[in-house]
Amino acid sequence: MVSWPAFPAHNSGVEPAPAIFLHTSWRSGGTWIWSRCRQSPRVRAFYEPLHEQLGTISKRQIAQLRPGSWQSNHSETEPYFQEYTNLIRPGGRGVAGHESRFAFSRYFLAPGEADAPLAAYIGSLMAGARADGRIAVFKFCRSQGRAAWFEQHFPQALHAVVLRDPVAQWQSTQTLLHEKRNRYFTVAPLLVLARNAGHPLVREAVACLDVRLPELHSEDLAYGVELCWRHVKRQSDAERYRGFLAFWAATSLAALDSRALLIDATAMSSEPGHRSDVEGALSGAIGEAVALVPHADAGCPLLPGGACAEAHRAAAAMICARRTRLEPARLNILLGKLLPHGGHPAPGHPRRVVPFAEKSSRPPPRVVTAALIVAANVLQQLRQLHGMSITRLRAIRSF
Repeated sequence: MVSWPAFPAHNSGVEPAPAIFLHTSWRSGGTWIWSRCRQSPRVRAFYEPLHEQLGTISKRQIAQLRPGSWQSNHSETEPYFQEYTNLIRPGGRGVAGHESRFAFSRYFLAPGEADAPLAAYIGSLMAGARADGRIAVFKFCRSQGRAAWFEQHFPQALHAVVLRDPVAQWQSTQTLLHEKRNRYFTVAPLLVLARNAGHPLVREAVACLDVRLPELHSEDLAYGVELCWRHVKRQSDAERYRGFLAFWAATSLAALDSRALLIDATAMSSEPGHRSDVEGALSGAIGEAVALVPHADAGCPLLPGGACAEAHRAAAAMICARRTRLEPARLNILLGKLLPHGGHPAPGHPRRVVPFAEKSSRPPPRVVTAALIVAANVLQQLRQLHGMSITRLRAIRSF
């Protein structure tokens, strides 16, 4: 597989990338990165181009939907969907080319699968930006399962996957649910799983984490949301978290089985080198310097529900089963996020922007380490493979 192409530095005078695709998840920090790119006059920044609301949105609604209109924890800026204002259909509602199914149906697409309307819609947004001499920057929350598909159809763009620690991401959704009465971010991951229950990755994640999904007998979105909400209300906290973790594992595996850059949302605030790498990649793609002011990812030291450790082991086992599809450093980062104490990767593998490398035909040493983590018993071998401290080993054994 070809490695991700290197884009020029912003001051090199070489033509920048035609577009940037930020493949993010809900409450993962993607809006912050997108908003920093949006400040450049070279950019036309499209927020959530697959969002279900774009199918019926009006210009008046576009003007009203901004960070201050709900408890978003986003920095105040222009309305989210402002860039779509001149793309509303003649009837006054809905963005031209958008289809409601884009949001949750066919959430997982292999590169070779066909979806001509989706490709045409995104292509039209890129073309419109290019006609104005700008670069399209897309911030998705519904593309991780199709990241490789987007790469296949838009190969000259810069593709980046934003990944956040699952516990921190989950706690953000639960804060909105319990303190702000916003159920959307709790329901949406479950709706993705239910709408795509037949996909192999979803079936595997659901089975490994013992998740029960509601059966959707209609494509109607309002029906699906309501059914999923009723399902969620009957669940314990541990059951809800297992459902979210199944979504996190399946979408992360799909997104990282690609050539996209990997942006670690947690490391962006704690590791200046990682943030500098991300700034360099975005600056090169835009053709102008992009500064990412450190954005704290507070996370949460408390795991939701007593069965969380067991759920993390199950998710790690699923990821290990697919280890040959992931580049070793990415496998290490994914597994590290399922370990306690913040999920730091093993020593010797600092987090950074990781381009996709040629996949090895034999299992790398880190894969053996991952298997031992799942077993969580063979401590001596772990020390030899990772050179980890006795303190770290005890932490893993207690997990």
